[in-house]
Amino acid sequence: MNAFARTMFAVATNVLRQHRFISGSHAMYPFRYKLAVAIAVVSVVLLAHSGPFCGQALSGTIVSWGRDTTDQVTDTPTSTSFGAITGGAYHSLALDSNGSIHSWGRDIENQVTDTPTGTGFTTIASGLGHSLALDSNGSITSWGDDGDNQVTGTPVGTGFQALAAGREHSLALASDGSIISWGQNNFNQVTNTPSGTGFTAIAGGVYHSLALASDGSIISWGRNIESQVTNTPAGTGFQAIAGGVVHSLALDSNGSIISWGADNYNQVTNTPAGTGFQAIEGGGYHSLALASDGSIISWGANDDNQVTDTPAGTGFTAIAGGWYHGLALSDGVVPEPSTGLLSLIGLALLPLCRRNLRR
Repeated sequence: MNAFARTMFAVATNVLRQHRFISGSHAMYPFRYKLAVAIAVVSVVLLAHSGPFCGQALSGTIVSWGRDTTDQVTDTPTSTSFGAITGGAYHSLALDSNGSIHSWGRDIENQVTDTPTGTGFTTIASGLGHSLALDSNGSITSWGDDGDNQVTGTPVGTGFQALAAGREHSLALASDGSIISWGQNNFNQVTNTPSGTGFTAIAGGVYHSLALASDGSIISWGRNIESQVTNTPAGTGFQAIAGGVVHSLALDSNGSIISWGADNYNQVTNTPAGTGFQAIEGGGYHSLALASDGSIISWGANDDNQVTDTPAGTGFTAIAGGWYHGLALSDGVVPEPSTGLLSLIGLALLPLCRRNLRR
């Protein structure tokens, strides 16, 4: 019981005691007054046990939309304690407040059933048929498809800071800012990984990868069929990067978005203008951005309504893109109309009860 509730409960009890509802005869009072006092007391008790009477704040509810052929939308977990999300090609992952991993969607490569158990994981990433997680020691666990050694080739050791995944290759950022890549190498997405230290972020496209240097400059490597490597923007000060199938995105220091690479679904030309964007994500042939008010903008391919079904409203805190689906985390308030309304009624009735019972 919080301090406010204790105070109100004392007020209600005092009203009853003064007018002999707790002790002594109360037969003289009309029924409507007895009922008013009863409602007041019961509502204050409910208020004391329910906490905030205007609603229960929830954080980390997942919303999914777009293609649902492998239940990557309908099987979205309904808990309210998630803190991170990521979208694979046809599956998704979420990290809850205990650091445990939830996976759902396509499971043909056991990317769902082989999800590691336990708690304390801090980071997740997903590719076509494989996934990765980083534990509290900075060690990497990979599972799912291993056709290109994207699981067995996972680097050992601790202290890794970040993860990213392409179609069938993976990347990790070490504590000194160096990058390690492993898995499929058909477009040199592993062998052309930049050397050196001081990198601050990594991202994976399908067959290409990106990294953000300490000065905010972007380096891209791997497949270049749609100039997703050669058209990488020059300059410094970028703060975030993301990769789609054959396009990429970056967020500059003002929160404006730059896109380059394939534009067959207007994933470049329809890039939203303006500043203040907080996050970007590349789906398959679509992209997502999180605005400063927590609203989501999607653009590009829409064959599975991954753009038109983007949830409206504000207050979203994270976004993720699968190949044909999207995900978001919301941090909202769910009202408690029964307890909250009754509590408000009771608080309003207390002075009325007191005034009438003194007559």
